[in-house]
Amino acid sequence: MNFYFVLSGTLAILTAFGVFESFIKKSGVNRFFVALFLLVTAVLSLFGNIEIGGYGISLNLFVYAIAFIVLLTKLKSVKGILAAFISCLIILAFLVCYNAFDLSNFEYNFVQPYIYLALLCGCILAFICPNVSSVFCGTLLGGLIFEVAIYNINLDLGMANLQIGGELALTCTLLCCVSYALFFGMKQLFVNFRLKKQSKTNN
Repeated sequence: MNFYFVLSGTLAILTAFGVFESFIKKSGVNRFFVALFLLVTAVLSLFGNIEIGGYGISLNLFVYAIAFIVLLTKLKSVKGILAAFISCLIILAFLVCYNAFDLSNFEYNFVQPYIYLALLCGCILAFICPNVSSVFCGTLLGGLIFEVAIYNINLDLGMANLQIGGELALTCTLLCCVSYALFFGMKQLFVNFRLKKQSKTNN
């Protein structure tokens, strides 16, 4: 059992019971499809990769590609597209910095350090991106670019092993979206509280 399975399965159950319903409605996404997406990816994460052309490709990547196309169509404004581009650069910078440190001497049970970085990244994006579609598209693209970049580095070192849609990239994408949703909701509550306080003061 991997971390992605636990994360995605838990989120699928919570979404099915309407925990994130208000945020999902504001995002213009159907709650049923979000729960189904999470459930399918949780199950597929147990099957690992398939070999296509000598490269390892995650089964989840096909599901994420469909979600990417659907959410990309929702980025109709220049602001949304620019936010997705910024999200891509931020997650790419986080993953490059993460890869620069040699953490092989440390042992981690289940929870890897990049998980905390993804949560932090989602928090930062909550103050930059106007919607979750930008976060999802940007972080997924950034994670895939990172995987290709690492492959090219390993190719030069004679350790070529390309895995597209690995657990790191997909987990980062999912965690960034969850973290974004939580911090964006907290930010909205704070703004609403401040507006109510100002209106009471004015009255």
